[in-house]
Amino acid sequence: MKARLWATGLILLFGAVLAWYLIYTRQLVNAVNADAAALSRMYAQVLEGVSDPDRESFLVLFDMLEEIESLGVPVVVIAEDGQIHAARNLPFVHDPSDPSSTRRVLEYAARLDERNDPLVEEGIGVIHFGMPAVVERLRWVPWTQAATLIVIVLVATWIFRSTIRAEQERIWATMARESAHQLSTPLSSLTGWVEILRMPADERSAVASQDRITEEVEVDVERLNKVAQRFELIGRRPRMDTVDVGEVLQRLEGYFAARLPRLDRSIELTVHVAPQLQPVAGNPVLLEWAFENLIKNAVDVLAGRGGRIAVNAMPDDDGRCVTIHVVDDGPGVPAELRKHIFEPGVSSKEGGWGVGLTLTRRIVEDTHGGSIVLGKRRDGAEFIVTLPVVRPDRTT
Repeated sequence: MKARLWATGLILLFGAVLAWYLIYTRQLVNAVNADAAALSRMYAQVLEGVSDPDRESFLVLFDMLEEIESLGVPVVVIAEDGQIHAARNLPFVHDPSDPSSTRRVLEYAARLDERNDPLVEEGIGVIHFGMPAVVERLRWVPWTQAATLIVIVLVATWIFRSTIRAEQERIWATMARESAHQLSTPLSSLTGWVEILRMPADERSAVASQDRITEEVEVDVERLNKVAQRFELIGRRPRMDTVDVGEVLQRLEGYFAARLPRLDRSIELTVHVAPQLQPVAGNPVLLEWAFENLIKNAVDVLAGRGGRIAVNAMPDDDGRCVTIHVVDDGPGVPAELRKHIFEPGVSSKEGGWGVGLTLTRRIVEDTHGGSIVLGKRRDGAEFIVTLPVVRPDRTT
């Protein structure tokens, strides 16, 4: 949720910066157009003054003077004798009667020469000029763009790192929850068998024989060992072997067949594996865990209401992958959760931790290079897992 809020904020920030840039650019374009119009009027007035001998020349010059002032171009004209002949559009008020003001104008004229070479006109003197205000504003555009881009990149980087850090923290939390969940069942069972072993021999024999106790303890210890193996493999790059997906699924079918009668007799699980299914490159322990999570999720959804769970494994059309469909006829995944069902902490079950599907996606996609998606079914839920088959030239 926080990641989505940050992404929305970044989009709004980018939109605001883009809107400001468009408005600012439009203002510059309008200013340049206004300057071009003023220059055109000056040119027309010069032509008018030349072609109209009846018009007083000072009127033409007066009109041109107004146009120059409207452009905002700073101009200082220094006569051949060194006196200031004219000064327009200065950033300060010039008082010709004040010697200090005159020195200031001369210093300003020298600064104008640093940007533009002065014009020397015979009979007039030296013309020192600057740039229109719009050009001064244009000078800042590249720097403004660069600064804005840097800010956006920094903010985006910070948001990305914060999102990654939050995602890692959520993954660690879900891993801790899943480990506690995986360990709780065999530990509870072992605790029960320990209590039975503490009973007097005559009472203990009435509950269970010594052989049965030994077998059940071995099952629980094996379960604990499997849990330890799973979490050891999920934290590092596991060894990849040639795995028969059909055998993994049929082993899970037997595992759930022994437990479904105690969980809910009205739930039916069927597993169908296409004949001569090609093996995949993977780790059998992790793949079994991934499919166990998918089937167990379906069992939890159907608990109390009954239903069917169908697992079908088949090759895809080009034979490069094996596709496994895990389908149940339960209520399905709510529409608002479909896009986020694989995220840590997201669950459609009341009181669910949102762990199993996150780990399943990590196993299928990150470890095995496959894919897992939620199918578009109207009734029930369908998870589609795709795993690449072993290439003929692959060595294990």
